[in-house]
Amino acid sequence: MKSTSSPTLILNKAGKILNVNEAAIQLFNLNLTYIGYLAMDEPSNLKWAKFVKQLQCDLRSEEIFNIRTTGNEFEMLSFKCFYDPHTEEIVAQISTLTDDIAHQLYVSQVHEKSQSFNAYDYLPYAVIVSDASGIILGLNKYAEMFLKVESSQLLHKAHQHIFDSFTLKKGQITTYLSKLMGDKHASIHVVDETQVSSTCYYEISSIFDEYNNIIVTVINDETEKKQLQHKVEHQQALNVVGQMAASIAHEIRNPLTSLKGFTELLKLNADDESRMYLSVIDSELQRMEQILSELLVLSKPTTMKMELLELDHLVKQVVEFMLPDAMMKDIMIQYISTSQQVYIGGNESRLKQVFMNLIKNAMESMHSGGTITVEMITNDCSIAELMIKDEGVGMDSATLQNLFQPFYTTKSKGTGLGLAFVKKVIEEHDGIIAVNSELQKGTSFHLQFPIYTFNQMDTLEVPAKNSAYLVT
Repeated sequence: MKSTSSPTLILNKAGKILNVNEAAIQLFNLNLTYIGYLAMDEPSNLKWAKFVKQLQCDLRSEEIFNIRTTGNEFEMLSFKCFYDPHTEEIVAQISTLTDDIAHQLYVSQVHEKSQSFNAYDYLPYAVIVSDASGIILGLNKYAEMFLKVESSQLLHKAHQHIFDSFTLKKGQITTYLSKLMGDKHASIHVVDETQVSSTCYYEISSIFDEYNNIIVTVINDETEKKQLQHKVEHQQALNVVGQMAASIAHEIRNPLTSLKGFTELLKLNADDESRMYLSVIDSELQRMEQILSELLVLSKPTTMKMELLELDHLVKQVVEFMLPDAMMKDIMIQYISTSQQVYIGGNESRLKQVFMNLIKNAMESMHSGGTITVEMITNDCSIAELMIKDEGVGMDSATLQNLFQPFYTTKSKGTGLGLAFVKKVIEEHDGIIAVNSELQKGTSFHLQFPIYTFNQMDTLEVPAKNSAYLVT
């Protein structure tokens, strides 16, 4: 020990110092009576365990570790070690590395890790790799997409910068990092509110790979899962409301019938002024009955008879029926029909009610008259599309987002059940409904139905459909 001028230590397998020479005392700022462990950084501690196992087999080996030295800073040092199997002690001769050698070594390690990281680019999910001290070494293209950064903006930065673009609750990062350091794995749920169209939800999971001495972080997109969860919760709430509404509507209908009857009796002996008031009462009672009927349609299970319908004929009947009312309001209804016959499976009464509802809404949005265009086209002979377009006041994005929600309305006397009914009926017919609107330019509804071909018609049996849910 005393004969060598290079810093020399005698250590046990756990890295505990058993003896030192004068050069080692100066290098590590120790004293002759010091009995403790070398102060290594976390990656070096993990590397030491693997190094000792290899040393026990080879009896001599060399490795580089980051050790805290006299200046209380970590320094790269080369350990040339010899293992004595009888005493199970390690003799370590230490040499310092020049800045150039240390830099070359660091660059080669980073390059080696970046080369192995290229494999993650082929995985179909976001992956970020950091070293054991939490410095980001690389990220694949999916991670760049989720984090909305280029890899160069995150390389060699602290692991915490992964969360810069997300909304987190107070203390979430601290809890996550503590769990990662303690349990070697952790996960955290984050929200991305920077998207224009909708909020995105992600789960970020990290695991410490002790063998490769790296932290691997994976980002899972949970947006669709969250949306489905919200829809299920919303549907459950609506089902409860629907059951209550059906029960309440039934209870209200009985006294409502009595009120209507007594109103008619009062009209027989009433004077002109009283009849005026009774007419207002009667009108409001009819409005209440209409609301109850719409509510029961949405909430009460009903069986809908389905039959083969010629769509063009059905639409013409509705347009002809609505035309006189439209002309009184200085509105023209223009119907553009397809040249071929189109058959769909449906319920005539329900579909007529849907078309009338949409044309009536279009008329109510056109305060200064104009034209309502009703057009039917076919797509690939498998889909019939009906468009109802107005020149009315249009709708903003908030109204469009809530348009089909039950009880949502922008009308002073509206119930908010009309379009909820429309959506429900379209879905009962295996159809799709979409809407486009722009303020002061108008609104267009697009309805799509599956077409029955002539081959299908030969054996067509359209079953009755059971409608037993509240529309969402």
